Amino acid sequence: MNYVFIINSFSLKKETNKIKSKLINVCEKLNLNYEIEINSNSNPTEKIVKKYHDSHSIIVCIGGDGTINRTLNSIIGTSNVLGYVPLGTGNDFYKTNKETFKNGINEIDLIKINDKYFINTACFGIDADIGAEEIVHSSIIPKSQRYSLAAIKNIVKFKGKKFKICINGKEYKDDYTTIVIANGKYYGGGFMVAPSALLDDGIVEVYLAKKMPKLRMIKLFKDLKNGNHENDKYVKKLEQMRLELNH
Repeated sequence: MNYVFIINSFSLKKETNKIKSKLINVCEKLNLNYEIEINSNSNPTEKIVKKYHDSHSIIVCIGGDGTINRTLNSIIGTSNVLGYVPLGTGNDFYKTNKETFKNGINEIDLIKINDKYFINTACFGIDADIGAEEIVHSSIIPKSQRYSLAAIKNIVKFKGKKFKICINGKEYKDDYTTIVIANGKYYGGGFMVAPSALLDDGIVEVYLAKKMPKLRMIKLFKDLKNGNHENDKYVKKLEQMRLELNH
């Protein structure tokens, strides 16, 4: 088996050369067949993966959950296997994967929204706003504090968003704080959004959190840290295979 390592130079920046050197040492010790690629504006992940389209390789992305998602969408339809080294801010997919599988190659569920795929979680509402914050990707703020600071900032200004969700013919329409579609357990840097989720059970767990007072939002985020939110009166949990969402 050939290994193709893709280092995300955008998030790892100054660490890129150090990581490359470590990879070479490990691969040589293990006598692996390998290639090391570094993505860039002129050599994006999609272009790199295309080079190895029919190579039957393990494409190992090195970075965070965003890097995994981009690589995932690039290898769809190829003969390759997705691998990763978790060096991101949250590494939520790694947390779920570690609790679910033994070492080796495993099959997992693949979910599609419009023309994009994901394997961990997708969210709409305040969660998406928090994830888009520059604070989350700051190199100045410690990783353990980034999501919490971004959450506080967005809770203060958030007003709720109107969504219509159709699941197996049943419609839900309201002002929501967030909607989460979960294949994995964790998101947002360790928040246990779906405590019972499994990566390979063929089911996505859907959480609808209605618009709520600011103080209640703070409590919800505290409960999410340990997966204690499922009995919250503002939160509705659904386990479904297919859904449609409009806003």
